[in-house]
Amino acid sequence: MPAASYHTPGMILPDEKHIFRKIRDDNREAFKNLFDTYYASLCHYASHYLNDDVLSEEVVQELFVKIWEKRKTLDIDTSVKNYLFRSVRNGCLNQIQHDKVRQLHGRNLKEALMSEDPAGDYFITPEMILKLEEGIESLPEKRREIFRLSREEGLKYREIAEKLQISVKTVEVQMGLALKTLRQKIGTLILLIFLIKK
Repeated sequence: MPAASYHTPGMILPDEKHIFRKIRDDNREAFKNLFDTYYASLCHYASHYLNDDVLSEEVVQELFVKIWEKRKTLDIDTSVKNYLFRSVRNGCLNQIQHDKVRQLHGRNLKEALMSEDPAGDYFITPEMILKLEEGIESLPEKRREIFRLSREEGLKYREIAEKLQISVKTVEVQMGLALKTLRQKIGTLILLIFLIKK
């Protein structure tokens, strides 16, 4: 009988080289698969540096949001696994170096997450949805339209550019600004859940 094949979060998937290509093409399912595969092990790894579960999750969440934001220009010259763990290590060292620790934001986030696992069911509360919608509505009109076409109608950047008769570069810039604004207004966690949930 052939040996059973098991997958653990730290293993390199056979088609990893294709994952970032798909993510560059705005494939959110590929992004979600990457998140599902590595989130828990990256948090565990970060906790060895920071000795704080909440802060460790923040570092990892920030990495995944940045991957999505920069997916068009992201250039991976090593394995996906090495890239992710190296990035988390650098993020942890930056946290330690700048002494951005614990109290205020960490405690509030911990209370919000006490009954939910962001790596599990991606639970979204009505309050989160309201906060997200308020954030989207606060965007400038054209930026809001581009964001909704991408997130709610699932159009690719090229399709949005054709529909609105603007350049793909303009779409990329406006989406980057929209994501940056939403991160500031609603927080990294809610934005990340939205990116992998929709």
